[in-house]
Amino acid sequence: MYSKTYSKFYQAKTSKIILLMLAIGLFCLQLHAQQSGSIYLDSLLSTAARNYPLIKAKRLQTQGLQYAVKLQQNGIIPSINASYQVDYATYNNITGMIYPQYITPISGPPSKSNDYKGTPGSAAALNLQWEPFTFGQRGATVELARGKLKNGQADETLTIFQHKIFVINAWLNYLLTADLVKVYQSNISRDAYHLKQSQAVVSSGLRPGTDSSTFHAELANAQIQLIAFERRRDSCLIVLKELTGGKLPGTPVADSAMFKSLPVVTLNADDTEHPELSLQKTNVLTNELTLKTYKRSLLPKLTIWSVGYGRGSGVAADGSVNNGDGWRFERYNYGIGAQLSFPILEVFRQKPLFKQQQLNIEASREQLKQTELHLNTEREIADSALTKAIQSARLAPEALKAARYAYQAIQSRYQSGLISYYDVIQSLQLLYQSEASVKIAYWGAWKSLLTKAAYQGNIDIFLNQYGK
Repeated sequence: MYSKTYSKFYQAKTSKIILLMLAIGLFCLQLHAQQSGSIYLDSLLSTAARNYPLIKAKRLQTQGLQYAVKLQQNGIIPSINASYQVDYATYNNITGMIYPQYITPISGPPSKSNDYKGTPGSAAALNLQWEPFTFGQRGATVELARGKLKNGQADETLTIFQHKIFVINAWLNYLLTADLVKVYQSNISRDAYHLKQSQAVVSSGLRPGTDSSTFHAELANAQIQLIAFERRRDSCLIVLKELTGGKLPGTPVADSAMFKSLPVVTLNADDTEHPELSLQKTNVLTNELTLKTYKRSLLPKLTIWSVGYGRGSGVAADGSVNNGDGWRFERYNYGIGAQLSFPILEVFRQKPLFKQQQLNIEASREQLKQTELHLNTEREIADSALTKAIQSARLAPEALKAARYAYQAIQSRYQSGLISYYDVIQSLQLLYQSEASVKIAYWGAWKSLLTKAAYQGNIDIFLNQYGK
């Protein structure tokens, strides 16, 4: 008696341990699948940010703008030019003023007459020009270059953010089509079973022979639909490959965890600024700095210059000609000075430019307001859509449960010859649609969360829940 009681107790305890181990194993498998899907998505995002050509182009443009800032900062460096020249020309000169823009002047005293015999000459010089004080002009150009750099950085950040949204969207589409392929495969298995079942019922005389033909047609149609969904799945994978720069980071993980859990609606406590708003703000800043640069260009300019040079000429001071003297330096000079220049009437010429730029500033501010208005509207729509998508996803399993119950009941009645093939096909279609609806509903909930993250400007809203 004691032995039997102990044996029953031992068997019951062993069964509980086995069930517990199975439950732990299933939980670990599910957790591993969730982590694998999340890890692979992170790998997709990092690969895309590293390899996608558009992102690389934006990154290179930003690096170029960094050098543009350095270029403007280098304006403090003096300009030193070394030159050497030789010439062969006549030396017929005359007294009087001439504007030398398109005429090469001749140095020396006036000549009594024209002599068309040329003589050589040479010169070498070292010239320095330096603008140590620009009264804010150089500072304005440096600020403008930095403003353009901020604009380029904001554009790069927005491009990366938008591309991450595209990658996640393509990943969700791939997961949906991959799971719908599994649903269709299950549907084909059921159609194949009912084909055999109908053949048995027809053989027993309970149903006419058209039943097996009809089920055979349903099986063929299901196989055609499976091929179509496999094509969709492959297309989604190809799009995902393009978004990662042409090469996927390993084999995609078949992550079904997304269809077993739903996202959670959270309060909008995130104060992260949307990248598109940041870009619009830098546009306003760049326009303001451009106007500032225009206005600073009207201020005086102080230029310090110095020069040292040597000259040689084939014409002597007494007018005699010695061509050999033209190839060597005979006279040397140096000079140093400062010049302060002021564009007196430039302000009147630049007034339309100032007005144009001021209007550009106002336009960019209105564009910023439009962006804020659009994002706020889309956030409200996304919040509502997420709430409704989660509600729909919670109802979908109930419809699937009812469809399975109806299918099982109709299946046994058809086997007994009580109903026609039409009722079985209807229950099959309802079951398939219910299974697919669950997948689509869960996918729609996660897609709505991604939309919320996109308009909130924070990708972590999605990533912090996906695979967790």
